[in-house]
This record gives sequence, structure tokens and C-alpha cells, in this order.
Amino acid sequence: MIWGKIIGAMLGFVLGHGLLGAIVGLIVGHWFDTHVLGRGNKRPAANLGNRNAERQRVFSSAVVNLAAKLSKIDGVVTREEVDAFKAQFSIPPAQMAAIAAMYDDAKRDPAGYEIHAHRLAEEFVGETILLAEVLEALHHIALADGPMHPAERRFLETVASIFGIIGRHFAEQATELPDRDPYAVLGVARAAPMTEIKATWRRLTREHHPDTLMAKGMPPEYIELATKKMAAINAAYDSIRAERGEA
Repeated sequence: MIWGKIIGAMLGFVLGHGLLGAIVGLIVGHWFDTHVLGRGNKRPAANLGNRNAERQRVFSSAVVNLAAKLSKIDGVVTREEVDAFKAQFSIPPAQMAAIAAMYDDAKRDPAGYEIHAHRLAEEFVGETILLAEVLEALHHIALADGPMHPAERRFLETVASIFGIIGRHFAEQATELPDRDPYAVLGVARAAPMTEIKATWRRLTREHHPDTLMAKGMPPEYIELATKKMAAINAAYDSIRAERGEA
């Protein structure tokens, strides 16, 4: 059954949020099909006839579920965690109520989050940067209400393993997040020569450029996330140049 998806997509677009609104509407429609009509999973994804729309649906559904279950994993979902989720994934205000319903459904039980991590990893196999950015967004959510709980750390470590990201460090305090250090943002050693830093900066800006991501059919929510990351990359590069007296 796809009527919920069609109606949701049309509603999101008409409400004035363009492509992002349509995609969020599509997710709301899928949730309606699944939870109200009870038949959302009976039609194969290939029958949607639009591969990019399916990838976007998987991305949105997975990040909502992962964020909600992460917030619940330590026993209590706080307002700070909910606000961090909204900030990280830029949900259109007009769709907030419907997304909140999905979020509330997912946060009832933190169990089963691995399924959503696997789904995301399978749909975006080879897209290491995208998966790493999702993991970093989840890290921010985990720290939104204070020091990281051991259950949150286990959650993030499990998701990192599913994503194929080995050896990922998760700071215990918000003040220790790696984006505080411009060298960590670029992923270069503090002693690296400026030629290496510049080459890394160029590579990262290419990889995070919205036009590149749109051409690859990446979800609008991720493009929003990557745009913020690119701003952080440019700021880090400028900071290093100023520190080293580069023109």
C-alpha cells in the first residue's frame, strides 16, 4: 500500500518545504501505511519506481529510529536530547508533529536499534563519509544532556561497528567534542605540513559539497548535515591558516 506515501509526499511539498518537505512527507506517509493501514511493508521497495526516493526514505526512517532509541537507552528521554535531534537533522516545522509521533513510537523501547543501523549501512554501503556524519550527529545527541552514559557508549560503539567504522573515539563530555580542535575537524596531525593540510581541506570540501551530494542522490537531510560540516571544515582551515600566518 503506497497511498500514505503519495499523500504524505504531496502534503509535504504543498506545505512549502520543497523537496525536503516532500521527503519528510513521504516518510510520514510510510509511517501511516505501516502503523495505521498495517500494510506498509508488503510492497517491495523496487515497486516505488524511484531509487533515490527509497534511499531518502531509508535514511530518514533510520535516523529517526536511531536518535529516539539512543535517547531512551539510558532510561530517560530528555528535552535536551530531543532538541539536539531536531538541530542535527533540520526537520521542517510543519512536519514536526508527525515526526514526533514516529519518534515517540521508536523511543518506547531502545531494543532493536541494530536493525536500523544495518538497514542504513546496507542502503549506503561504501558511503563512509555519510555514515560517519550520522554517527557524529548521534554522538552530539548522546552528549546533549550531560556526560555520556555507559549504555550510550555501547550503543554508539555497536552502531560504529555496524557502519564499519573501526576505532572511533567517543568523547565523554560535550566540551571534548572533536570539532573544538581544527586539526581534528580536518583529521590531520598537528605537526602536518601546510601542503598536506591544504590537500586534505580540498578533498573534504569536494566530498561535502551540496552539488556533489545531490548528484549522488543523497538524502536532503544529509545534505543539510554535510553543509554544516563543510562550514566547520572551512572554519577549521581558516583557523589553522591564521595560526600559521598563512596569507
